[in-house]
Amino acid sequence: MCTRRTTMSPAPHLGLPTFEPPDPVPGCDECARLAGTRLDARTAGDYTTVTDCDIRMRRHSEGHR
Repeated sequence: MCTRRTTMSPAPHLGLPTFEPPDPVPGCDECARLAGTRLDARTAGDYTTVTDCDIRMRRHSEGHR
């Protein structure tokens, strides 16, 4: 009879995604407002708002293409 040996594979390494913060589009008032809010939030240590501004700026920038 054959003896079956099983071993666990090493765990996969799942790093955090690295996203560069979006750049505001020159001449767009909404991008400028979001960039200002993001800067104020980063200065205050409010990284939830920083992330929210990044997401809104990315979604908003789709209208600039």
